[in-house]
Amino acid sequence: MYSAKTSEPYMNAYNESRVLSGIVFDIQRFAIHDGYGIRTLVFLKGCPLTCKWCSNPESQNQKPEIIFYEEKCIHCGACIRNCPFGEGLKDVWPDTLGLCTGCGRCVEECYAEARNLAGRLTRVDEVLDEVLKDRVFYEESGGGLTLGGGEPSFQADFATAILKGAREEKIHTAIETCGVAPWKELKKLLDHTDLLLFDLKHMDTRKHEEGTGVGNEIILQNARSAVEHVKEMILRIPLIPQYNNDSNNLHNLGSFIKNELERLKRVDLLPYHSIGESKSKRLGKKYPLSCVKQLSREEIIEAKLILQSYGLKVKIEG
Repeated sequence: MYSAKTSEPYMNAYNESRVLSGIVFDIQRFAIHDGYGIRTLVFLKGCPLTCKWCSNPESQNQKPEIIFYEEKCIHCGACIRNCPFGEGLKDVWPDTLGLCTGCGRCVEECYAEARNLAGRLTRVDEVLDEVLKDRVFYEESGGGLTLGGGEPSFQADFATAILKGAREEKIHTAIETCGVAPWKELKKLLDHTDLLLFDLKHMDTRKHEEGTGVGNEIILQNARSAVEHVKEMILRIPLIPQYNNDSNNLHNLGSFIKNELERLKRVDLLPYHSIGESKSKRLGKKYPLSCVKQLSREEIIEAKLILQSYGLKVKIEG
């Protein structure tokens, strides 16, 4: 688990690019599913979407949050004694997440390590120090840095400074985006990006809003603009049962990609998994898809074949 040197909660206090600060909730080294080769994946806090299947629900809120591992809790009360709300929490303990401000004091005092802070104020130079530790692996594998989240454009200045710094160190850069951002903010990042991993959930804007809280108009427009702007773009489609794996949506996706994203490198299918369910519980949130089963191998292959029928290169990830 990533841990920065400070746990102060808020973002965008900066002077120059290398001391610009933002909220990072994790840094994963040796990632192999988010771009080419061995990569360091930096997760930024904040997302404009609320996808029902989100595998990183701790990324959605821009502010730091407490992750509570109930199975580790020894009921010692240290969290209550060190919380700004103090004794007032006794009546609702241990279900205190609804009142939490994310200050992190309970995390620092939890002997059993039952509480973690998702989101810490981190400087650009601190992020780059972590990234540069694995330079030799990037050089050997063709890997590099990937910014994910959350949505990197939510912290556009911070994300841009990280990408620019990595480029200055000759590190390959990639970003993952949901595409919901003003083009001028997204373009800031893309000017320093070698590989764009662009998510598209549904071609029907009403269905898109039903699953994510946001329509798809700006996403489709940004996809059209981005594919012409970046060196390389991969479209990623989370394949969600009973939501977007029907043949009608898949044919509409294939037609859109073939006719409007001609420079696209390939399409990655990301079959649904329920990893977000346990994370949501630890954040004190409900998981909307708790009764949804994973897709069968046959259903995933069928989706792949439909997209391939449009002449697309399709890869199944995960």
